[in-house]
Amino acid sequence: MPAYVSWHYSEALADIVRIWTNFIWFFYHFFSIPLLFKTLFVPLHRVRGERTTRGFNFEEVAGNFVVNIMMRGIGFILRTILILAGALFMVIVFWLGLIALTVWILMPIVLAALIFFGFSLITS
Repeated sequence: MPAYVSWHYSEALADIVRIWTNFIWFFYHFFSIPLLFKTLFVPLHRVRGERTTRGFNFEEVAGNFVVNIMMRGIGFILRTILILAGALFMVIVFWLGLIALTVWILMPIVLAALIFFGFSLITS
């Protein structure tokens, strides 16, 4: 029994924390949060207005400007949604890991209390 308690509160606890941090690391990199922040205002799929012809044509310049602004806006919105989704998953994993860690720490104590309570019910 002492070997189990030693394992439960040392090796197993360290493994749970390592698994928990691996999940957080995975979602951080799965959603590419640093890259999304770096490219937040880059046009979506690098779509840009068409190349201009020689000379100045106001319609081409204005059209390209509108397309560039729209693609940057769409890229900003989609990247923001992905960043928020990644942050949400990381928060969920954080809280689930905290709950799992708390349950793991309290499990032997609760089990011992339930056994004691069961024996007290049997003997009374």
